[in-house]
Parts: sequence; C-alpha cells; structure tokens
Amino acid sequence: MDQVCFLTALFDTGSNPELFADILHCVGVLAAYIIPCVLVLLPIRLLTRIPSFIFRKLLHIVAFTCVSLMILAARSWQAASLTSILIAVVVYPMLWAVENRPWYPSLFVEKEPGEIKKSLLLLFFMFAAVVAVCWGVFNRPQLAAVAIFMWGTGDAAAALIGIPFGKHKVKAKHTDGKKSWEGSTAMLVVSFLCGLCMLVLSQPMPIPKAAGIALIAALLGTVTELFSPSEYDTVTVPTVIAAALLLLI
Repeated sequence: MDQVCFLTALFDTGSNPELFADILHCVGVLAAYIIPCVLVLLPIRLLTRIPSFIFRKLLHIVAFTCVSLMILAARSWQAASLTSILIAVVVYPMLWAVENRPWYPSLFVEKEPGEIKKSLLLLFFMFAAVVAVCWGVFNRPQLAAVAIFMWGTGDAAAALIGIPFGKHKVKAKHTDGKKSWEGSTAMLVVSFLCGLCMLVLSQPMPIPKAAGIALIAALLGTVTELFSPSEYDTVTVPTVIAAALLLLI
C-alpha cells in the first residue's frame, strides 16, 4: 500500500458506511469499559486519601487498557486509529472548558498547567499511530495491543514501585536524575511478563521464543524510558517497543 492509498484508507469515512459502523463499534467498546471505571475511580478520589501518584496511574491504566481492548475488538485498523483520534478531539475541548476550575488540578493530578490536555493528545495520537503502523502497514493488529500494554503496565509499575521505594536514583548522563533503579527494574520485569503472556496468547510461537522477544522489547522500552523526558515517554517508549516487536517477529 503506497502513502496515498494509506492516507485515503485512513480518512475516507464519508463514502464507507462500514467504516463508520466500525467506529461506532469501537466507541461502544470504549464506553462500556470507561464508564464503569470512572464510576469506581471518582468515589475513590473524592472519598479516600489515596496518594495522588497512585490515582494518576490508575487513570493511565484505564487509558491503555481500554485502548488495548478496543484494538482487539476492532474490525479494521482504520476504525481503531480514527477512534483514538476522535477521543482526543472530543475530550480536549471538554478539558479546556473546565481546566480553570479550582478542583481540576487536584482531581486529575495535574503536574503543571495544561499538562493533562497535552498528555491526552500525545497519548491518543500515539495510540492511533501505533495501530496504523502495526496493523495498517504490517498487518499485525495484535502487536499494537501488545506494545501498548507492555508500555502501560511497565510505566505503571515504574511509578508504583519507584516513587515510594526508589532509593537509588539513576545518575547516568542524559537522564533527569529522578528515576530510580528500583522503578526501572519493576518496569522491566512487569513489561516483560505482560509481553510474554500476550505474545503467547496472540502469536503462534514457542514460549522460549516469545520470552526472548518480550525480554528484548521490554529492555529497549525500559532504557528508552530512562532517557526520555517525562512528558514525552508516552510516545517514545511504546514506539520503541512496537518497533522492536515488528523487527523481531
């Protein structure tokens, strides 16, 4: 598929009612997952003293798991990619409309003004790009879900272990000095285990081969996370993991 055909296939929804129906299907899958999660997370945030970093990672977990499920349930890569873009386009102005309210920074655990909106755009456009490349170009839809899930679980583990227990900071050149060996180790282990499980379930390959591929992808993702600015690791890490999976499989 050349570049023109590729872009046409992605954006030609008006003359393709099946694609429109597929997008509605993807939106329905997301809504069926996100709405119950929100109904659970909001009372937790408002009625408990849950640490902010834990609640923030719970939001991240909802984001990457809902997209992983949507990818696996999607009927076409165009629908999965366009749905991810649609989420960003719809939610961004909603956040913009309420970001000046006094409750907004604490509810969403915003690190700096505008950070949540920026993260939303980076996150869901990254999802769309990973799906378009893995599925649309290489016809490997499962690898898009695997890459996103490996990044998401690893990122969550790095924060949940590194923030409370990270006593040994990584002092390597070009790192920010805030990340810890404990957090990076947690990311490597969890990303590897999740990648191994998903590869074995989604790809017809022996466990040793899947373990080797998952280990290399998890290691590259962990190293990328160490050297990426914190505001951009949501793009760099899953991109590197997806590239590793595509090259190795």
